[in-house]
Amino acid sequence: SHPTNMTAFVEAYSPYAEIRFVVLNRPFLETIASHPNWDEGLIGHSNVIRGFLLILHNFLGRHRIDGVDGKRLWSMVCVERIYAKFYKRDEDVAAARANIIAYLANFLGWPVGECPHCFDNWYDSVKDPLEMLGELDHKSVDTLYEHLGTLEGVWPPPGEAGVEEQQCML
Repeated sequence: SHPTNMTAFVEAYSPYAEIRFVVLNRPFLETIASHPNWDEGLIGHSNVIRGFLLILHNFLGRHRIDGVDGKRLWSMVCVERIYAKFYKRDEDVAAARANIIAYLANFLGWPVGECPHCFDNWYDSVKDPLEMLGELDHKSVDTLYEHLGTLEGVWPPPGEAGVEEQQCML
């Protein structure tokens, strides 16, 4: 129950294997609201998630490029960019999902850049995180928004320039 030392992992294995990280970003409030009882409650869970985000921020900032092959070491997947509720039209949802798959395939060096049925069994969460948080006491919600404020400018890291689907929400 402790984080992996990603720097030590990269240093130990990159001479022997091609290492790539896919960073899945889910909006902070949604993440916290989905498990308000984990880590001894909402504030505890928020602190744990913020801690991991800071660890990731520090690692990703120091390791943009693989020192062995000179390629980008990590790539972002913004989970909200997969959600249908993020878009007005079904065509826009399908295009965004196809772009995400194509970019990941290229980043990971996969031979095929499309997956027409990858999202056939996907379903968007119907939970509204703000509504879920509204059921909690105001002091806890205010503290959570303070926590959110401490992450501005820190998380999420910028995705690949020009790739709209990698510009994640906090």
